[in-house]
Amino acid sequence: MQTLGAGLALALCAALGLGPADARADAYPSRPIRVIVPSSPGGSPDVLARIVCAALGKELGQAMVVETLPGAAGIVGTNKVAQATPDGYTLLYGFNQIATMNPPLYKDLPYQPERDLAPIGLTLNLGYMWIANESFGPSSIAELIALNRARPGSVNYASTGPGSAAHLGGLLLERMTGTRMTHVPYRSNTTPDLLANVVQLKLDPVAASIGLVKSGKVKVLAVSSPRRLAVLPDVPTVAETVPGYEMTGWQGLWAPAGTPDAIVRQLNAAMVKVIHAPEMQKRIQELGYEPVGSTPGEMAARIHSELQQWAGIVKQANLKLD
Repeated sequence: MQTLGAGLALALCAALGLGPADARADAYPSRPIRVIVPSSPGGSPDVLARIVCAALGKELGQAMVVETLPGAAGIVGTNKVAQATPDGYTLLYGFNQIATMNPPLYKDLPYQPERDLAPIGLTLNLGYMWIANESFGPSSIAELIALNRARPGSVNYASTGPGSAAHLGGLLLERMTGTRMTHVPYRSNTTPDLLANVVQLKLDPVAASIGLVKSGKVKVLAVSSPRRLAVLPDVPTVAETVPGYEMTGWQGLWAPAGTPDAIVRQLNAAMVKVIHAPEMQKRIQELGYEPVGSTPGEMAARIHSELQQWAGIVKQANLKLD
């Protein structure tokens, strides 16, 4: 009977034009899916991963178990997924740095994003803004550039470490304006020193510092997104002064390379449906992010383009973190 059942299943697959692999993919998922987030518990990627994956698990009919695995700028968790069995049961919920900034920064990076990871889709964009201590003289990017040209290196800006998004965003501004600032890397939260005027300036995610802006504790010089943000409609973009400047972070889902295309397509379709749901759109926007829900191809194209951009900036700055 078992042999007859297997034969009948194969005959049915053949009649439908499906191979054995497609039949297996149709049954996916049949058990809980592990989702690794390569950052600290409670951080933005972790919070958003849990929100998105809770809804995605309901859509797929299986629990999605989110696990944070921080370390080395996201490298530890990302490499864990890159080495996982490509069966759709281990996924990565990550952010742009692991795919577009780490490769040119780390000579011995154990994974290569375009080789070892299969994009499923972008979930959201996140904007950054240049914020300054209230006592800092410049109140716009034009005034900042003028000060940098008059007194090169006199302005200091904080980041969470060499090679971080905030550091590279500063390098990009210097490169595009022909100016120089002083980078001050931190290992932890930079906000207390910004408020105390130990450092004057930093590039920070909008969602992380919008409370400081609304309370009047810091001032915003500009946002780094290509368009003005609904949450800060009166704040100009850097690009209004420096055409072409853009610093937009993002988050998304990956599977290990080699994951069957049918599974990737199924995950993408479910993810897009979840992200485009009105209640999810509202929740993401309330947290200060922009919902996306892209195709795997759109995610791959964005990774490739930004990887080339940051490779050029890192090379010009002679910045290596090995």
